[in-house]
Amino acid sequence: MSAAIADYDNDGLPISLSPTTNSSISSITTRAQQVRRGRIRDGSCSSRAWQPDIWHGCDFRDLFNDGYPDIVLSALQNETFPIYRNVAGTSFEEITARSGMTVLSDPMSGYSVNIADFDNDGWKDIFVSRGDVASPNMSGRIHVDQLNTVFRNLNGKWAALTEEAGFGAQPPRRHRGAAVADFNGDGKLDIVVTALSAPAEIWMNDSPGNSHWLEFALQGTKSNRDGIGARIKVTAAGKVQFNHMTTASGYASSSAVPVHFGLGDARMADEVEIRWPSGTVQTLKNVAADRIVQVKEPR
Repeated sequence: MSAAIADYDNDGLPISLSPTTNSSISSITTRAQQVRRGRIRDGSCSSRAWQPDIWHGCDFRDLFNDGYPDIVLSALQNETFPIYRNVAGTSFEEITARSGMTVLSDPMSGYSVNIADFDNDGWKDIFVSRGDVASPNMSGRIHVDQLNTVFRNLNGKWAALTEEAGFGAQPPRRHRGAAVADFNGDGKLDIVVTALSAPAEIWMNDSPGNSHWLEFALQGTKSNRDGIGARIKVTAAGKVQFNHMTTASGYASSSAVPVHFGLGDARMADEVEIRWPSGTVQTLKNVAADRIVQVKEPR
């Protein structure tokens, strides 16, 4: 029910991943379509068959700080909730079980998936809006109304936080779309979530600590106006991170524009490299933290 478009092999051209799902078949092979000189070329997106689950939302960002966008999908209760690690742009490896994503104290159905660094420690976390497709009057063991969950990234392992993250402050609901933005300008990303037959929820991020951050608001000249597709590399205190400019995030949702980076204890980025869709490479040095940096593409 979602598609994710990114330059998965870092060759300057976008790849479109569109999971086709049908629970009645035993396996599904997902194909990628890559635009190359005006033609579409089919290429295998994974070295193994995908599981026959029904997926809803997806997001795609570099979870491991290795420079390659990874993919996270949400699924119904009792189905695989996969993380696919991008193996140097050559294939995708499912690492769900060993990453800790399946470790939950209650059955889980997911809709929106949003990848962002919510605690500004330099590692991107995973937020999931939760709620089943079933109607509330259905009987059985299906948990229709559910609390949201955030998976904190602990250097490539994830810890599932629900009550600990404060999501128990509201009753469980059938949540659907979700978007991410810094609503109060404190440098911490907040979340807005929709729910069926209920008001939208705004979750303000009051995570403890004083980790630093940077955001980049891009303006393209030779590239598209919003710089969508631009790839940003940030080096701070010896650590390297990657992110890209996109408004697409989650299930049927669109998030705020600035590209966000958590810097941990670093008070500045030693170097910022921006690769624009036009092919232009722009470098910034010694960028002070805790602010939104307006960047215009050189003509």
